[in-house]
Amino acid sequence: MVPFLRKIRKSLLGKSSLGHYMLYAIGEILLVVVGILLALQIDNWNEEQHMREIEVKTLRDLKVEFTENLTDARRVYEGNMGVYQATIRLQQNAKAGAYHMEETDSLIFYMFDWFDYTPKPGASNNLINAGNLNLIQNEELRYLLTLWSGVNAELDDDEQLSISYSQNTIVPFLAAHYPISNLENYDFTLTHYDIQNGMNASETLPARQTYDPSALLNDPVFMSHVSTKKMHAAHNAMECLNVVESCEEILELIEKVLGEQAQP
Repeated sequence: MVPFLRKIRKSLLGKSSLGHYMLYAIGEILLVVVGILLALQIDNWNEEQHMREIEVKTLRDLKVEFTENLTDARRVYEGNMGVYQATIRLQQNAKAGAYHMEETDSLIFYMFDWFDYTPKPGASNNLINAGNLNLIQNEELRYLLTLWSGVNAELDDDEQLSISYSQNTIVPFLAAHYPISNLENYDFTLTHYDIQNGMNASETLPARQTYDPSALLNDPVFMSHVSTKKMHAAHNAMECLNVVESCEEILELIEKVLGEQAQP
């Protein structure tokens, strides 16, 4: 191509045709410009393809992260709803004068328990901390990812208050006014340890100690703890439901974008 152009240039110069030579020069410049633009277009296309490959990998990492987060958030939500229902039952039994020791033990186990949601750090943190959130093309998904840390923080605030109250107030009260050893009968993690370690922890359970359930359920201090635990559980469950819904929305959008990326 270049030798061919040189021949044309020499021919035009030899004929001393300035007009033809100017047309040739302009054409040659346009040809160079078109070549540069074409090369830039190819580079841009290659870069765009590379960015989309990175986006797909990031989306797959986000899918793993938020699937795990959703599973844990559902666990914590169900746990808090269990606490909420148990505290309601304690209030109902106290009001009805239903003082059954074994049932009271099973309900107090929920009073003794607490749940802590811990989001899995991963692709979302990396995106935000590195300032690469614009890598995600879907605007709605980007928006939800920017809100994610705030959704977690709201739940964490409520959880920490509830956990602190349970550890520092309820457990000491139960230790002073109730045989906590009775709760071992409802700690089903013992079964898990039996299977994993070849132990038979159920054989080491202490004998159930008797106490007066009516005295406990008529104790205004204990019933105040029941009310507080109930309110904490309700708040935690609702905040956790927000986490569940956020995870579900994010996963739905991830699936949508991945599906679009897979189309030819």
